[in-house]
Amino acid sequence: MSLTSPVTQDESRRFAVLGAGTWGITLADLLARNGHQVRCWDIDKSLLSRIGFDRTHPRLYNFAVSPEIQFLPDLAEAIDAVDACVVVAPSKAMRTLCEDLAATGKADAVGGWVLCNKGIEEDSLLLMNQVLADVLGEAAGRRAVILSGPSHAEEVCKGMPTTLVASSPDPELARRIQKAFFRPYLRIYTHDDVHGVELGGSIKNVIAIAAGVNDGMGYGDNARAALITRGLAEIVRLGLAMGARLETFMGLSGVGDLIVTAGSRHSRNYQFGRLIAEGVTPDDALERIGMVVEGYPTARSAWGLARRHDVEMPITQAVYQICYEDLPPRQAVEDLMLREPKPEHYR
Repeated sequence: MSLTSPVTQDESRRFAVLGAGTWGITLADLLARNGHQVRCWDIDKSLLSRIGFDRTHPRLYNFAVSPEIQFLPDLAEAIDAVDACVVVAPSKAMRTLCEDLAATGKADAVGGWVLCNKGIEEDSLLLMNQVLADVLGEAAGRRAVILSGPSHAEEVCKGMPTTLVASSPDPELARRIQKAFFRPYLRIYTHDDVHGVELGGSIKNVIAIAAGVNDGMGYGDNARAALITRGLAEIVRLGLAMGARLETFMGLSGVGDLIVTAGSRHSRNYQFGRLIAEGVTPDDALERIGMVVEGYPTARSAWGLARRHDVEMPITQAVYQICYEDLPPRQAVEDLMLREPKPEHYR
């Protein structure tokens, strides 16, 4: 594959990547190699300093970070006069980050927002685009693109073929972000169902925990396939209740992301579920993994949305009870299997 930059000098844009985790660094590197000007910020100043010094990431082995990326510890400096901010901070930190962005006095001038975090705010039950709009204003929400789909940083950084979807209420902005991130190994589609793309990317993490629990208990392929399939039905039911479209969940941000997260060695949510099945407490499991496990807080917020919209989500409920109410995994499986028989349907 040719790895030449797809943009001309006139097409080069200024990006600020907010979050220097594995996905943030992978995307920052990709943008830089595409010929864009890239600044990277993170709340962890020591991590920024380390990556900036030796151009490696502690969790991306044998990966050389582009020398063109600037690592800036000051948030105001990082977002000054940029065309777009790429937000890769954990969902639980989204509101605080937006408040810090507002405090810089420079957020209104940002041309667009690319949201790559997958989660639902626990207290408000807002999606990430809604949190952005809640803090920075509706105009910021209209200038947002959700970048989601089946993707592990560990594979993208090695140039392995990957496909994503860029969803926005602004089709022209979605096309600009599509072009900015497009690489010979990274194919991006545009989309306009923002809520559907966000919900699919968020709740699949909860189903991935269930799949990890299944495998950790030795229940096998049959049960995992059932969890993934019926988990997708739960995501669809909630999505339809919230105004999303059915076909969105049949695409990359729905079934695609669910498949890759519910059985991969790279999936933190799947690993978390396996550890829970082995008798490890949620707190200890989070500590062992050492990185953000979005499905853990999302289990609580997804179950909250299910109750708010009166949607049946038994797998999500079971994961919530395992994580927060000490329900034994074996009992959770038994409860799921002994539910009243009914026709198979998504609605």
